[in-house]
Amino acid sequence: MNQPNKVQEYEKVLDLLEHFLKKYQNLGRNAIETSIVSLLKNNISGLFFVGFYEVIDENYLEVGPYQSTILATPRIEKGKGQCGQCWAEGKVQIQEDVKVCQNYIACDNETQSEIVIPVIKNGVVQSVLDIDSEHLSRFDEVDSKYLQRIVEYLI
Repeated sequence: MNQPNKVQEYEKVLDLLEHFLKKYQNLGRNAIETSIVSLLKNNISGLFFVGFYEVIDENYLEVGPYQSTILATPRIEKGKGQCGQCWAEGKVQIQEDVKVCQNYIACDNETQSEIVIPVIKNGVVQSVLDIDSEHLSRFDEVDSKYLQRIVEYLI
């Protein structure tokens, strides 16, 4: 994807999210996550799956708000797949080609690349934002930078 277009798309999402949250103050986490998912899925090119996975106990993530044409994997064990690895390490995960990733949990045949962003509050991962694309090498540092800014609205 053309970098200037990508930046413009993310800037639009940030602007829409900021205005939305100013209008509807004191929203709960679920409402904010649902809004983020909707804004990303409908305004950023080339996304197949956009969703949150919530930490439910010391061992598992559970699917939260998401948008996709597929059903999400409902639970992910800590350290398993890109989401579980993101949670365990507390670091952004970018997978350019999921077919060569040994720690990938496939829930469809369309996904080619993935990015996972941790949502960290007080040094603890609360949830992760998982985004899949049908395009190889769809995600890069531009995505990472903007997505980290977006999830800050949950902290």
